[in-house]
Amino acid sequence: MSNSSDILETIEGQPIESRFEPKLKSRQLWGKIFAAFCIFATSLGLIVLAFLIYKVVQDGSSRLNWDLFQLYPSRRPSESGYRAAILGSIAMLSYVLLLVVPLGVCSAIYLEEYAKKNWFTDLIELNIYNLAGIPSIIYGLLGLGLFVRGMYGGRAVLVTGILTITLLILPPVIVISREAIRAVPQSIRQASYGVGATKWQTIRHHVLPAALPGILTAVIISTSRGIGETAPIVVLGAGTVLFDPKASPINFGALFSGKIGDVFTDTLWSNDNFFSVLPYQIYEWVGDPKAEFQVLASAGIVVLLILVLGMNLIAIFLRSRAK
Repeated sequence: MSNSSDILETIEGQPIESRFEPKLKSRQLWGKIFAAFCIFATSLGLIVLAFLIYKVVQDGSSRLNWDLFQLYPSRRPSESGYRAAILGSIAMLSYVLLLVVPLGVCSAIYLEEYAKKNWFTDLIELNIYNLAGIPSIIYGLLGLGLFVRGMYGGRAVLVTGILTITLLILPPVIVISREAIRAVPQSIRQASYGVGATKWQTIRHHVLPAALPGILTAVIISTSRGIGETAPIVVLGAGTVLFDPKASPINFGALFSGKIGDVFTDTLWSNDNFFSVLPYQIYEWVGDPKAEFQVLASAGIVVLLILVLGMNLIAIFLRSRAK
């Protein structure tokens, strides 16, 4: 007992008190310096962002009116608008969500809850993580070869854009959804099994509701990123269009009139259903030498910002409501 007390009292023959140097003032000073640096970095980013938003709004404020949403692109800036691009973005967003939510969430559930841990599932997980970090232009090249040239003979129609953007945002949705499902405590699962629930009942009634905030955030933030992508749309070969995109999956007029052979005519799947989206139209007008078109581009940026920020606000609201 005396030996252990001697060890506690001395280290290498010196009292512990003499070797401990708290340097409290120095540590507090470094803590304050670090906190000040964090505040400076955050403030700098917010100031730059606020300046850019102010500049864009100032440049495009003269064209922020209803004509911007009602007119099609034209050679005359005063007669141009984003109607076709806005409708194309809405149609693409709607179908991308319809594809991404079931595919992404079900894939995350399978990999996290059902898949056995072996070399094959490890390979799948590795590839998903790698796909989540690939530049978007690579997905544009994939969509060009697989969908545009492989399915539609070189025509960049709306379906090719929908499928390409779906492939782009699917890996991040799977990764983040898996993290949300993994964060659900194992005690919830064990309690459900303890009262006789099956695995599916446990996932449906306990795991998914608990992981829902994270899954919603993954879906909406990834979709808002995809809807703002320009590079894959440019690579696909999309262009400026002067008509509304065909967004209906079925020609209901032909269906109700008994013309079964024309059910898929003039629909989403048509090979003449060319499209444009907001990022592409902005890209076209930003590079135009006419100052009036650059004003139009600034107005389009404001609309796209409102769309993306609105989706992020929806994600925050749904996350708070689901908690």
